[in-house]
Amino acid sequence: MSKLSLVPLECGWLSTPTASVIADAPGNVRLPIPSWLVRHPSGQTLVFDTGMHPQVQDGVGARYPLLAKAFTAEYSANDEVSARLESVDVDPAELTFAIFSHLHFDHCGGTELLPNARLICQRAEWESGHHPKLIEHEVYKPDDFDLGHDLLLIDGEHDVFGDGSVTCVPTPGHTAGHQSLRVELDSGPVVLTGDCVYWEDVLDRMLLPPFGYNHDMQLESMRRLKSMRDDEGCRLLYGHDDTQWATLPHEGIGLT
Repeated sequence: MSKLSLVPLECGWLSTPTASVIADAPGNVRLPIPSWLVRHPSGQTLVFDTGMHPQVQDGVGARYPLLAKAFTAEYSANDEVSARLESVDVDPAELTFAIFSHLHFDHCGGTELLPNARLICQRAEWESGHHPKLIEHEVYKPDDFDLGHDLLLIDGEHDVFGDGSVTCVPTPGHTAGHQSLRVELDSGPVVLTGDCVYWEDVLDRMLLPPFGYNHDMQLESMRRLKSMRDDEGCRLLYGHDDTQWATLPHEGIGLT
């Protein structure tokens, strides 16, 4: 393999009232749960986010009783991050890195399925993920992510492979240590926004969720992403954009 590639992996869906994710918005929304596979020319691999915990296949409430009040899941064994990796000929046990945008349940729940990956997380996020009050309210569940993996805690931007091809970009606000991922494809730079931006209209209208660590920080992060899109020519791939998701290549076909 001579090119860096980015492969979208569909790790189930969540449905929720739109007001659960965008303040005062009407109706309901169905959200894709993505993991993103990056294949590096060196043979190393990473995923950005690990999807949901296998227990969620029995319903969100089987693992997160409080979150079940807001979310319902469509999730099967075939949607596990490990199964999606196997479908594109990547051995989950040989994955090099798992990078977390943040540590909410739909972004880190599949970590146990990647037993030998080195985890990369912003230090502020890891520390928040162990806050007793946030654990009590099911904002975080350490059993999803703190499983004894090799762990790299970072503070700020981080060059994952040391060659500028993949960079962690801090975009805090949604959570204390939220980060996005910039991938330098031959076709141009791509930024995976994570939950800093759920879908494109959220960015264009600067819409905020009804919750979050710090709305001012999130707006600043959103402005940074918007500048990367409008001024730097980056293609943004949003955290839960069902319309955009339908346009992306699947069945193991990657962006290059």
